[in-house]
Amino acid sequence: MKAAERRQKIIDILNQTQVPISASVLAGQLGVSRQIIVGDVALLRAANHDVISTPRGYVLSQALYSHQFIGKIACQHGPEHTKEELESVISKGGIMVDVEVEHPIYGMLTAPLNIKSQEDIDNFMEKVEHSNATLLSSLTDGIHTHTLSCHSKDEFEEIKSDLSDKGLLLKSN
Repeated sequence: MKAAERRQKIIDILNQTQVPISASVLAGQLGVSRQIIVGDVALLRAANHDVISTPRGYVLSQALYSHQFIGKIACQHGPEHTKEELESVISKGGIMVDVEVEHPIYGMLTAPLNIKSQEDIDNFMEKVEHSNATLLSSLTDGIHTHTLSCHSKDEFEEIKSDLSDKGLLLKSN
Protein backbone atom coordinates (compact mmCIF):
# COMPACT_ATOMS: atom_id res chain seq x y z
CA MET A 1 0.00 0.00 0.00
CA LYS A 2 1.35 3.40 -0.97
CA ALA A 3 1.67 6.18 1.61
CA ALA A 4 -1.22 8.25 0.20
CA GLU A 5 -3.50 5.19 0.24
CA ARG A 6 -2.48 4.42 3.82
CA ARG A 7 -3.27 7.96 4.95
CA GLN A 8 -6.68 7.77 3.26
CA LYS A 9 -7.26 4.44 5.03
CA ILE A 10 -6.44 6.11 8.37
CA ILE A 11 -9.10 8.76 7.67
CA ASP A 12 -11.57 6.05 6.62
CA ILE A 13 -10.95 4.08 9.83
CA LEU A 14 -11.30 7.18 12.02
CA ASN A 15 -14.49 8.20 10.18
CA GLN A 16 -16.08 4.89 11.16
CA THR A 17 -15.70 5.32 14.93
CA GLN A 18 -16.49 7.72 17.76
CA VAL A 19 -13.80 6.27 20.04
CA PRO A 20 -10.08 7.00 19.90
CA ILE A 21 -7.81 4.48 18.15
CA SER A 22 -4.18 4.23 19.21
CA ALA A 23 -1.28 4.55 16.78
CA SER A 24 -0.29 0.98 17.68
CA VAL A 25 -3.71 -0.39 16.73
CA LEU A 26 -3.67 1.54 13.44
CA ALA A 27 -0.14 0.30 12.77
CA GLY A 28 -1.25 -3.30 13.31
CA GLN A 29 -4.25 -2.89 11.01
CA LEU A 30 -2.16 -1.30 8.26
CA GLY A 31 0.97 -3.42 8.61
CA VAL A 32 3.39 -0.59 9.39
CA SER A 33 5.21 0.69 12.48
CA ARG A 34 3.65 2.96 15.07
CA GLN A 35 6.13 5.69 14.06
CA ILE A 36 4.90 5.56 10.44
CA ILE A 37 1.35 6.18 11.73
CA VAL A 38 2.54 9.12 13.86
CA GLY A 39 4.17 10.63 10.76
CA ASP A 40 1.07 9.96 8.65
CA VAL A 41 -1.13 11.72 11.21
CA ALA A 42 1.21 14.73 11.20
CA LEU A 43 0.93 14.88 7.39
CA LEU A 44 -2.87 14.50 7.58
CA ARG A 45 -3.04 17.43 9.99
CA ALA A 46 -0.83 19.48 7.67
CA ALA A 47 -3.32 18.67 4.89
CA ASN A 48 -6.14 20.15 7.03
CA HIS A 49 -7.62 16.88 8.31
CA ASP A 50 -8.80 17.55 11.85
CA VAL A 51 -7.23 14.53 13.58
CA ILE A 52 -7.15 15.01 17.35
CA SER A 53 -4.71 13.18 19.59
CA THR A 54 -6.19 12.14 22.93
CA PRO A 55 -4.65 10.17 25.79
CA ARG A 56 -6.33 7.05 24.35
CA GLY A 57 -5.52 7.56 20.67
CA TYR A 58 -6.60 9.41 17.55
CA VAL A 59 -10.10 10.61 16.75
CA LEU A 60 -11.56 13.02 14.22
CA SER A 61 -12.76 16.27 15.73
CA GLN A 62 -16.40 15.73 14.75
CA ALA A 63 -16.47 12.72 17.12
CA LEU A 64 -15.65 15.07 20.00
CA TYR A 65 -18.41 17.48 19.07
CA SER A 66 -21.18 14.95 18.59
CA HIS A 67 -23.53 16.65 21.05
CA GLN A 68 -25.79 19.60 20.20
CA PHE A 69 -24.27 22.33 22.41
CA ILE A 70 -20.64 23.40 22.84
CA GLY A 71 -19.69 25.68 25.72
CA LYS A 72 -16.66 26.85 27.69
CA ILE A 73 -16.17 27.00 31.43
CA ALA A 74 -13.46 28.75 33.46
CA CYS A 75 -12.27 26.82 36.49
CA GLN A 76 -9.84 27.31 39.35
CA HIS A 77 -8.88 24.53 41.73
CA GLY A 78 -5.95 22.43 42.82
CA PRO A 79 -5.07 19.02 41.44
CA GLU A 80 -6.83 17.31 44.35
CA HIS A 81 -10.18 18.38 42.82
CA THR A 82 -9.48 17.17 39.26
CA LYS A 83 -11.37 13.89 39.60
CA GLU A 84 -14.34 15.65 41.21
CA GLU A 85 -14.43 18.14 38.32
CA LEU A 86 -14.32 15.41 35.69
CA GLU A 87 -16.99 13.32 37.40
CA SER A 88 -19.28 16.35 37.73
CA VAL A 89 -19.17 16.90 33.96
CA ILE A 90 -19.55 13.24 32.98
CA SER A 91 -22.30 12.47 35.51
CA LYS A 92 -24.52 15.07 33.85
CA GLY A 93 -23.92 13.71 30.33
CA GLY A 94 -21.21 16.12 29.17
CA ILE A 95 -17.95 15.44 27.39
CA MET A 96 -14.82 17.27 28.53
CA VAL A 97 -13.28 17.99 25.15
CA ASP A 98 -10.10 19.83 26.17
CA VAL A 99 -8.26 21.93 28.72
CA GLU A 100 -6.63 25.32 28.07
CA VAL A 101 -4.31 27.56 30.05
CA GLU A 102 -2.88 30.99 29.24
CA HIS A 103 0.91 30.77 29.28
CA PRO A 104 2.90 34.03 29.63
CA ILE A 105 5.32 33.10 26.83
CA TYR A 106 3.44 30.72 24.52
CA GLY A 107 -0.06 32.15 24.82
CA MET A 108 -2.97 29.72 24.90
CA LEU A 109 -1.93 26.10 25.44
CA THR A 110 -4.62 23.55 24.63
CA ALA A 111 -4.59 19.83 25.31
CA PRO A 112 -7.28 17.47 24.02
CA LEU A 113 -8.94 15.30 26.67
CA ASN A 114 -12.06 13.66 25.14
CA ILE A 115 -13.21 12.42 28.55
CA LYS A 116 -16.75 11.07 28.37
CA SER A 117 -16.93 8.05 30.69
CA GLN A 118 -15.85 6.87 34.12
CA GLU A 119 -13.32 4.60 32.39
CA ASP A 120 -11.79 7.67 30.68
CA ILE A 121 -11.60 9.43 34.06
CA ASP A 122 -9.96 6.40 35.70
CA ASN A 123 -7.39 6.16 32.89
CA PHE A 124 -6.63 9.88 33.07
CA MET A 125 -6.28 9.87 36.85
CA GLU A 126 -4.01 6.81 36.69
CA LYS A 127 -1.72 8.67 34.28
CA VAL A 128 -1.72 11.70 36.57
CA GLU A 129 -0.85 9.58 39.61
CA HIS A 130 1.84 7.45 37.94
CA SER A 131 3.71 10.10 35.96
CA ASN A 132 6.12 12.76 37.05
CA ALA A 133 4.20 15.30 34.98
CA THR A 134 2.00 18.05 36.38
CA LEU A 135 -1.37 19.26 35.16
CA LEU A 136 -1.37 22.27 32.82
CA SER A 137 -3.33 24.21 35.44
CA SER A 138 -0.28 24.05 37.74
CA LEU A 139 1.24 26.70 35.45
CA THR A 140 -1.56 29.17 36.23
CA ASP A 141 -2.41 28.78 39.94
CA GLY A 142 -5.14 26.32 39.00
CA ILE A 143 -6.87 28.63 36.49
CA HIS A 144 -7.93 26.82 33.31
CA THR A 145 -10.78 26.55 30.84
CA HIS A 146 -12.55 23.55 29.36
CA THR A 147 -14.58 23.08 26.22
CA LEU A 148 -17.63 20.96 27.01
CA SER A 149 -19.81 19.13 24.53
CA CYS A 150 -23.37 18.72 25.87
CA HIS A 151 -26.73 17.48 24.63
CA SER A 152 -28.32 20.89 25.29
CA LYS A 153 -27.70 24.35 26.71
CA ASP A 154 -29.76 23.31 29.75
CA GLU A 155 -27.41 20.37 30.37
CA PHE A 156 -24.42 22.75 30.05
CA GLU A 157 -25.98 25.16 32.56
CA GLU A 158 -26.68 22.27 34.96
CA ILE A 159 -23.01 21.22 34.78
CA LYS A 160 -21.90 24.83 35.40
CA SER A 161 -24.24 25.10 38.39
CA ASP A 162 -22.93 21.85 39.86
CA LEU A 163 -19.30 22.94 39.43
CA SER A 164 -20.11 26.32 40.96
CA ASP A 165 -21.79 24.68 43.98
CA LYS A 166 -18.61 22.63 44.48
CA GLY A 167 -16.43 25.76 44.30
CA LEU A 168 -14.59 24.61 41.16
CA LEU A 169 -15.47 27.47 38.81
CA LEU A 170 -13.33 30.60 38.61
CA LYS A 171 -15.05 33.29 40.66
CA SER A 172 -15.52 36.70 39.05
CA ASN A 173 -14.39 39.53 41.29
